[in-house]
Amino acid sequence: MNAVPIPAWNDARVLPPVTGPHPGSMERSPYHVSLVALVERFATSSHRCRLLQGLLAFRKALHEAGICNGFQWIDGSFSEDIESLEWRPPRDIDVVTFLEDHAEVHGKLPGHLLDQQFVKRHFMVDGYWVDSSISMRDLICLSTYWYSLWSHRRSLQWKGFLEIDLDPALDESAGVCLAAAMRRLAQHAGSLNIELCNEGLANV
Repeated sequence: MNAVPIPAWNDARVLPPVTGPHPGSMERSPYHVSLVALVERFATSSHRCRLLQGLLAFRKALHEAGICNGFQWIDGSFSEDIESLEWRPPRDIDVVTFLEDHAEVHGKLPGHLLDQQFVKRHFMVDGYWVDSSISMRDLICLSTYWYSLWSHRRSLQWKGFLEIDLDPALDESAGVCLAAAMRRLAQHAGSLNIELCNEGLANV
């Protein structure tokens, strides 16, 4: 599946659920985007950068365990302009990982990565799992559940969310992009502090 651009916030400050020309368009959430595009779009504050560091570390742990086939849905307040909506930063990144070839990888997956509280504490990822090798009926039910849950805010405002490949091909590039974003943010904060200090001295 080809990656698409991450759409801009809509008037409700969330990702639009549909970007196509009509409500039934196939151009709709979840938007399949690249990991690099995810970092470029959401590495907008030092806190969001730390959350992205956690996501990349979580993915690295999966890859080191031999878990490379599948995809992840990304949602929660991280994928909203929560700073404008609720005047707070996102607390974590909500992630549902859909595993392929689950029968082969199940024995490789360390138990601590299946521990939701451990993953949230160490990676700042609120993580969930879907085994794609289950029956078609169960897979459809679980996919429908997560789509229904994640396509709305608690206020029942309809919104979109994102999908990224679990394949590690872009993780290194995403890490480089994230490091560059963190440097820019640090430089901007340093410049702002100097300006405020100079302004304070001028008023003495």
